[in-house]
Amino acid sequence: MNLTDWNTALDTCIYDSTVGIKIAKLAGDAFLSTYLTSIDPGKSVNAHYHKKGNEHYHIIQGSGEMTLVDVGSKALTKVDVYHHQSFVVQENTLHQLKNTGNTKLVLMFSCPESHLNEDRFLL
Repeated sequence: MNLTDWNTALDTCIYDSTVGIKIAKLAGDAFLSTYLTSIDPGKSVNAHYHKKGNEHYHIIQGSGEMTLVDVGSKALTKVDVYHHQSFVVQENTLHQLKNTGNTKLVLMFSCPESHLNEDRFLL
């Protein structure tokens, strides 16, 4: 069994310029991995979507606004999210999370490893 310290993982991970955040892998494999990230106040993750597989989000600290756009129907939804909330972003849904608070937004998310590479599409 491998134990991962969340703070150390986040402090030492590499910045992902494609989506504009640092992403720390905590555990998992190609089929399902869990990651930790933080978003500074006023900043956001670049809008993107995935064709295969959902993403599970868990807000640990802070607050934000999740913008969702169904790639097929173009239906737009904006949802305020807060610490201690969890939700799922469905495949083929463009999503962007913005930190609307005045402290770091810390979140954990789980998805296939491909969501960080070949199954990540920006608009």
